[in-house]
Amino acid sequence: MMEHQHQMASARSDAKEYAKFVLVIIGIFLVSWYLQGRLGDSVESWMRYFMGTFFVVFATFKFIGYRMFVEMFAGYDIVAKRFKPYSYLYPFIELGLGVMYLANLIPNTRDRLTLAVMTVGAIGVFQEIYHRRSGVYCACLGNIIKLPLSTVSLVEDVSMAAMAAIMLAIR
Repeated sequence: MMEHQHQMASARSDAKEYAKFVLVIIGIFLVSWYLQGRLGDSVESWMRYFMGTFFVVFATFKFIGYRMFVEMFAGYDIVAKRFKPYSYLYPFIELGLGVMYLANLIPNTRDRLTLAVMTVGAIGVFQEIYHRRSGVYCACLGNIIKLPLSTVSLVEDVSMAAMAAIMLAIR
């Protein structure tokens, strides 16, 4: 009986965390749509605003729970496992990418860097999900939203890498 109650409470908690995550993504979509409507005129500009807003918001989450992020990220990212300073730098990299997307700075360099960073991130998440342990939490949201490292994390990394690749291809 106690185990069943614990599972129900855990499921409610997970549902609440996923709901918070969905609200954040909806907020990013709305901001991107607004910016594109006011400042842009193409799908590329919407992707740029989406990626910029995404990176700034997610970097902010990481800064809020900075120490926790550094420890958790080093547990599954393939670069951070071998080079711990990368865990400390990663939120700054995301913030920098976000600013570069929002201000449309050095597009080719920005998109190549994003493609590399997100692809490497996707590899680490994939390895952790499918080859290693369960029960690892995604460091990407700091300690604001506590989600397990899952296909959602993988889809985020792959989607950002794909958008960067699309922007490189259409330019």
